[in-house]
Order: sequence, then structure tokens, then C-alpha cells
Amino acid sequence: MLAPQISPLKNTQLHNLLYITCHMISKFTEDYLKDYKEQIRKLPLDELYEVLDIIRKDDSPERQDIVKARIAEIEDESDDESNVAPSATFSEQPSEPNPDLNDTQISVTNSEQTAAENDDSSTLEITQEELDKINNTQHLPDSDGCFTFVFFVVIGFGIALFALVGGSMSANRTAGFHDLKITTVLPYFKYVPIASILFFYYQSTKEKIRNYWLNHLKLALGIASFLAVNATTTFFTGTYSGIYRSCSGTPAYIIAAGILLFSILFIANAFYPISKKIRPKYGLTLLALALILETVLR
Repeated sequence: MLAPQISPLKNTQLHNLLYITCHMISKFTEDYLKDYKEQIRKLPLDELYEVLDIIRKDDSPERQDIVKARIAEIEDESDDESNVAPSATFSEQPSEPNPDLNDTQISVTNSEQTAAENDDSSTLEITQEELDKINNTQHLPDSDGCFTFVFFVVIGFGIALFALVGGSMSANRTAGFHDLKITTVLPYFKYVPIASILFFYYQSTKEKIRNYWLNHLKLALGIASFLAVNATTTFFTGTYSGIYRSCSGTPAYIIAAGILLFSILFIANAFYPISKKIRPKYGLTLLALALILETVLR
């Protein structure tokens, strides 16, 4: 049976259901699945197809199985009704010895047109209101967002290391190349995270749905990762190069340790509900803490 043409979202109940399906994590409790099954049974067939299209990205198939089972149940009921109706009509209408071939051709053409209309992918798209709500809402904990953030930063470091190794292989015969030390390169690594974040942000401008942090927290997380990497390099080079002050020795290690701790907590709080009242936005709070540490430990 062909899937019916899907109309735009019509009611608050379906609106909430689709919104939940876009943000639930892949593992579900039995109570949630039971409640989900009850909500699914209240929806008509055309809206069930819309829900199924939204939840196809689920890692676990439980919700998809519930929706598919309900669709099959409704379609079986429709098939039973359609099988009875033609037999009754056939008994009432007299048989025609020479049926008109044109009538058959017209009916086939109409069926093909209906199938083409039902296969139109544009009817499966989420409304702009749904897109705005998804892109501007972050459900905590945001494990998927945390994974993509770490993944982007790791990819950035991988590209930087690949370029460094490639440059060393091509220039290994250059005079003075072997005098290059790792401590000379490390201070530049602090620019890698923010460069990676901005690069992937502009690469994904055509995506309709993106991670919440890419839309709203990219600058704050870029500053946090910048300070975290800068503090980490201090433990290798022995010199802290801060916002307005550079130092070495014990003060450098104390400042670096404090900034590294604040940066890690800042990044974690962006994806996990450590503190709901203090949420990162532009990274100004973290910059202020770094300045305070540099001033106090002068």
C-alpha cells in the first residue's frame, strides 16, 4: 500500500511528539516506550509516516518498530475494507462483454500520479518552526554535541600534525632543520581548536539541523579550548604565555593549572548540567578568571 501524502504538522500533540523524537537519546526506558506506544496509537496514518521519517536516525530501533507496527496495523485494516468493497460492487453491477480499454489506461495513469505525489520528498520536510525550535534548544546532557566538539578538535590536531610531519619529511635535508625543537612548535598549537571549530562551522552552513553548540557556543568553546591548550603547553615548555603577561617557573605552573581546571569545567558545563545557572555564552567569564589569576600571581 502506498504511503499517504503527508500534510504539515497540524496539532500540538504531534508537534510535541516530533520535537521529543528529535532529541531523545538512543536508549529508552520501558516506561518511556510504553507511553510512546500509547501516544502513537492516537495518531492517524499520515502523521505516523511523518513521525517515522523523523526517527529514522535513531541508533536503537525500538521507537521505529512501534511506529511501523502501528502503520502495518492500520494498513491491514484498510486492506480488509478494500477487499470487501469491490466484491459487493461487482455483484451489483452487470458485467460488460467489451470493457473500454481507455478507462483502464486512465485509472493506471491516475495511480502513477498518486504514487509520484506521495513520493515527493518535500512533503516529509520539517516545518521552519520545528527547525528553529530544534536548532535553538539544547537538551542536557548533550552527549552527541560533546562528541562532535571533541571530534572536531581532534581532527584539527590531526591535520596540524600531518602538516608538521609532511613538512619535516620534505625539508629533512634543509640546513638547520634538525635544530627545530618541539617546544618551538607547541605554542602555536593553541590556535588549532578555535580554527577547527570555525572551519567546520562554515563547512556545515547548508545543514538544516546542526548541533546546538555550533549555533550558539562556538565562540565560547573556542576560547575555552584555546586557553586549555595554552595552559597544557606550559607544562612542556615551562613558560606561560598569557593574555597580557608571560612568566616561567612556579608561578607559570600555578597559573596554567588554574586556567586548565577552569577551562575543562567550562567545556563540561556546556554539554552536561554541572551548573544550570551559569551557562557559557561568549567565554568572557573564563577570560576574566584567567586575567584574575595572572594579576594575583604577579
